[in-house]
Amino acid sequence: MIKEEINLYELAANPHGLVIAPMLESFVPEDDETKAYRSHRHDTHGLFLLLSGQMTMIVEGREVVMTASSLMLVQPGQIHQCLSVQAISGWVMFFDSKFLDAAIRSVIERSIETAALFQLDHNEPVFFQQLLLSIYQAAEEMPAGKFQTQMLHALINALYYKAADMYLMRKSLAAASASRGSLIVQDFKDLIKLNFKTSKRPADYAQSLHISVSHLNDTLKMNTGYSATHLIQQAVIGEGQRILRYTAKSVKEIACSLGYTDHKYFTRLFTKVVGQSPSEFRKTSLQKHITRPEVLVFRTNVSGQGKASDLVHSIRKLFPEYEVNFDLEDCENILRIKGKNAEPEMIRQILQSNGYACEEIR
Repeated sequence: MIKEEINLYELAANPHGLVIAPMLESFVPEDDETKAYRSHRHDTHGLFLLLSGQMTMIVEGREVVMTASSLMLVQPGQIHQCLSVQAISGWVMFFDSKFLDAAIRSVIERSIETAALFQLDHNEPVFFQQLLLSIYQAAEEMPAGKFQTQMLHALINALYYKAADMYLMRKSLAAASASRGSLIVQDFKDLIKLNFKTSKRPADYAQSLHISVSHLNDTLKMNTGYSATHLIQQAVIGEGQRILRYTAKSVKEIACSLGYTDHKYFTRLFTKVVGQSPSEFRKTSLQKHITRPEVLVFRTNVSGQGKASDLVHSIRKLFPEYEVNFDLEDCENILRIKGKNAEPEMIRQILQSNGYACEEIR
């Protein structure tokens, strides 16, 4: 089976702020096969059009299965990884947010919680395929025309306006057939998604929905089996789990980012909901990761023994079982991490949080 790469390009090096390529079984160089199978994120919008075959991914902790004639949109910063592919063909594109008009960016970013997955109907696959082919041809055109950037802007917006229309129309059809209670549940979940970091009280959400707290709780329990408080806590703790799993932030930093001034209260709540303390959850999550190379090697811009020692201390504090050392005599200031299940993303987070850049080279 050929593994398909979720393209990991630095768009800053691309004159258009755009990377687009066909998805084919022969598309990915063998040396790069494993990159897409690690949890990673982009600061760009991503689009996958699958014309045939099947691709399974994890996006923000949720399994997403793409089948023939399906379209998926991934937003900037969303953590994702590829699990498997089978006989795929289609297109993949990553591009800078500046390409999207403000109106369409607002719809996409406010309406879509994780990844937007569409099963395409009728002529929709042909529509998207033709647009992506036009974008590909325009991006590859050399020498570039005077209005090449404007043309790419227009084509990408046409594609995303169509996707937004599909999303809103399908949401509208679903809403038309839903009961009033289901609509309240959906509106409540939409409000949680936007406000859970700043608002933890059910009364605030009931006020926004123009209903009483008792009506809100009765409706939620009838439709979901849970109270408003439970669903709010699930959103907060779910985000806390995500940050613990994919970053090196301290529990105090995480609590603050989620709107808690008392990190001890957050720890008690997390332990009550999850059944583990935040630190225990992080350790368990690391142990569940798939086996990584025992030695990770990074090229860094760290200079000076003092700075290197501080970083070694920070890494060992989080990963006491790892062997960590800097080779400052090497012109590339090489950092080596030795240990089972070492997670490259977390090492990068530690360096970046201290103002340093790094690049994994093995």
